[in-house]
Amino acid sequence: MMRFFAFEKDGETRLGVEREGVQHDITRGAVRDFGKRLISEFLQADELDALIGSIDDQTLLLEEMPDQFTWLPPIPRPGKILAMVQNYRKHAAEFGNQAPPAPVWFGKIASSLTGHGTAVKIPDWVDGRVDHEVELGVVMGAYAKEVLEDSALGLVAGYTIVNDLSARRIQRDDRENKHPWLRCKNFDTFTPMGPYFVPARYVPDPQALKIICRVNDETRQDATTADMVHPVRKIIAEMSRWMTLEPGDVIATGTPEGVYNLRNGDVVECEIAGLGILRNPVERPQVERDA
Repeated sequence: MMRFFAFEKDGETRLGVEREGVQHDITRGAVRDFGKRLISEFLQADELDALIGSIDDQTLLLEEMPDQFTWLPPIPRPGKILAMVQNYRKHAAEFGNQAPPAPVWFGKIASSLTGHGTAVKIPDWVDGRVDHEVELGVVMGAYAKEVLEDSALGLVAGYTIVNDLSARRIQRDDRENKHPWLRCKNFDTFTPMGPYFVPARYVPDPQALKIICRVNDETRQDATTADMVHPVRKIIAEMSRWMTLEPGDVIATGTPEGVYNLRNGDVVECEIAGLGILRNPVERPQVERDA
């Protein structure tokens, strides 16, 4: 298995790969051989398979990782980030709702993204709950318009982990006023993503993955992607009726039950089988009032 990641060193965005448990910097090789340094660039050029092949054939330059670096989201600036609404029945039930009978989604903004290991920063004036939401992230690898469910998974480039943070009081206010869910989901750092992008060839069934969220080592969410109301193939087919999905677009597929408030000093770990562990500390400098 190969797991790709993006990182920053000395102000430069770089590309890495984890192979057989060892991380390598492949930036110079990727630029030399392909003229690219981001996974999203490989997706747009339809050269992900070529990159994987060059690593398998040992023709790509693999270098040691620096001692210190900053993780970045594996897809740093997706063209679109689309997130499913209540796609697990028990999550809908914990808010007194029923899961939508057809896929429903909202948009997230790329500026809300942050990487593995970086702090989630909740503004000091945001009161009430700010919840964690571990989700399977689907990364598109081809253009999709009005596709059928049977062919949808063939257009997926790979998968990652998304933590779709939600400011509940603001969300409640917007729902009551019939406003879109834009503000509550899109503060800076409210969409941790990563640490890895895992090509679809290594994930034979996206509906058979254990999905867990821990806060300070306490398990809060524990489910499987088999519990999704609308599976990945249906989500892609339905979304592609309304818009063209493009290479590098990211779909957050919904969260299972167990979401709850984050406090200053918490450490959130989102884990999906085979995709790694997305870990972020929480900075929330305020006197908190649960809503």
